[in-house]
Amino acid sequence: MANIDLARCEDFQIGSLIIRPSSREIAKGPACETIEPKVMQLLVALSMADGRVVSRDELIDRCWHGRVVSEDAINRVVAKLRRLTEGTAQGDFRVETVARVGYRLAPIDPTRPSNFNGAAVQAQKVVDVAPPLRGERFQSKPALFGVIGVGMVAIAALAAFLGHAPSLQKVRPNDTGYATAYNDLETRGLSAMFENTPEQTAEGQVYLRQASDLAPKSAPIWGALAMNYVLSLGWAPTGERSAIAARAKDAAAHALAIDPHESRSQAAIFSLLPTFGNWDHKEDELRAAEARATPDDGPLQYQKIQFLMDVGRTREALAIADQLVKVSPLIPWIQAARINLLAASGRLNDADQAAEKAYAIWPRDRLIWFTRFDLSAFNGRTDRALAMAADRNSWPKRTDGEEVLLAARVAEALASHESEDVDALMRDYGRSLNSGQGHTERAMRAAAALGRSKDALVFAQHLFRDPIPVEPHGTILLRVGNPQNSERPTAALFLPPMQRVWKEKAFQLLLEEIGLQKYWAKSKHPDLART
Repeated sequence: MANIDLARCEDFQIGSLIIRPSSREIAKGPACETIEPKVMQLLVALSMADGRVVSRDELIDRCWHGRVVSEDAINRVVAKLRRLTEGTAQGDFRVETVARVGYRLAPIDPTRPSNFNGAAVQAQKVVDVAPPLRGERFQSKPALFGVIGVGMVAIAALAAFLGHAPSLQKVRPNDTGYATAYNDLETRGLSAMFENTPEQTAEGQVYLRQASDLAPKSAPIWGALAMNYVLSLGWAPTGERSAIAARAKDAAAHALAIDPHESRSQAAIFSLLPTFGNWDHKEDELRAAEARATPDDGPLQYQKIQFLMDVGRTREALAIADQLVKVSPLIPWIQAARINLLAASGRLNDADQAAEKAYAIWPRDRLIWFTRFDLSAFNGRTDRALAMAADRNSWPKRTDGEEVLLAARVAEALASHESEDVDALMRDYGRSLNSGQGHTERAMRAAAALGRSKDALVFAQHLFRDPIPVEPHGTILLRVGNPQNSERPTAALFLPPMQRVWKEKAFQLLLEEIGLQKYWAKSKHPDLART
């Protein structure tokens, strides 16, 4: 099917809107708005269908030249088209999601004029004159899943991770449209929040609130809202976090009052418990949550991975991650955790293959980008790491230039072994420590990789002793949960190249100081201590 060439599309009308594809304008009376090329292509594609449901595969053919694109790229464009219905296009059309099928465009009032002429588009050349949205990357082959049904695989994967099921609210036979409405809102809310951006998380929250208003007795919807609040903690200003955590607990309580085994709520409540210095209590609460929750709950299993990585039980964490990626292959933070765990287990070839596949799908995801970069730099592939840093257009989202440039200097120093370069790099990392926990974590690992054990210890002491701004969106794990400054990321202690400083007596004393040695005396020792 021909790709939509906006330059050759004729103007058309939906309700009171005049659509001008060639100039990317939509006009209503004196108001006129210019929209992004992909958003206009999507609007044209849905309009051409004349009320028919358009599958995601067909949209990829029409709007992305038939190439495979990431799921979040499609969702982002659909979300932007929907936003038009809240502004210039309000009252003229809506974009409906048909679960497991696709999308359709429906006029608000079918009696109002609509004179779309699809003939000009049907005869057009197969040329895409519009540049891709920033951050999109096309793949000739989807490296992880083959070429079949990428969009549907993504939806199924998300559903598997979330334990997604139809709402528990009972619906009368004549209320099927009502049920479709809140199920659609729930699906939109979940899809939006798992794009892991502040805008999409907030948008998902709106959808889930609307769904909970329509279906107040649906435990999964309340559980999803609780999870959304937990995820939004990572973006919230410090002064607002307590109130957001309270909302998460309240939403979870609503869910558990309806269904005591509702799994999303169990994960949300567990995630809010402090971990650092509370290892024994957190493990006890994890066992209790697993006993209460629905079996094979994805969000709670990710929380277990996060806890096990924090205490160095990397092989146990890897076994869980291996299972999660089988049912939920399209969640980048699970992939990043698994890649790091493979490296910690000494399976470098497997880690490298997994990193390449993940990078092909999410080239600008922060976790995936730094995971691949560090794996390359720390294991003799400095050329690949430096090539990543040299391509500024592919730098990860939500990352400042200084962080990437410091990482590049680590790769350069590992390649050159020039002591003066390493000295200067350690000084510069020292100046970055108060920028956030993620910067300090990277400084510690860089020092260990470069054989500067004393510097690594100094950075680790700063990370675990001094107040540093919380940075949930780090470069090793997506920190889902307690956002207080008393929390400290410890997973990096058990990942390469930290094994180089583990034999230092001062480092073992630091582990004793933060309570990990006491925890290990009662529980399983870290895998790194047994290698």
